[in-house]
Amino acid sequence: METETQLTFFGEIPKLEKLKHRRRMRTEPTAGDELISCRSERMAKRNRVLTARYYYWTEIERRRFDDAVRILSDREFFIDDRRVTDILVNEDPYYRELIRNNTTRRQLRRLYPGFDWN
Repeated sequence: METETQLTFFGEIPKLEKLKHRRRMRTEPTAGDELISCRSERMAKRNRVLTARYYYWTEIERRRFDDAVRILSDREFFIDDRRVTDILVNEDPYYRELIRNNTTRRQLRRLYPGFDWN
């Protein structure tokens, strides 16, 4: 009896309707975008961007090494300081190439448009 009273107290239970099948639209990459298919490629690209950002912070913005590493680890890539320094050691040839070519903000913006280079 209590269940009947509770049902009438709360009113009718609404009927559940089956949701219509929704489709997600998939966007294909544009001609300039590179399609990354595996984890190692993603990490390699991340490491190159991280190195370019380190170049930006140290050579263009004239920040100290420890400040640049802190910015990269806490604000931009969210990885440990130690991991940032390991990546920089491994990507040293790319960093030296950026220095040798005297890469500008404009060139960095063209290479990696997803970041603020101002």
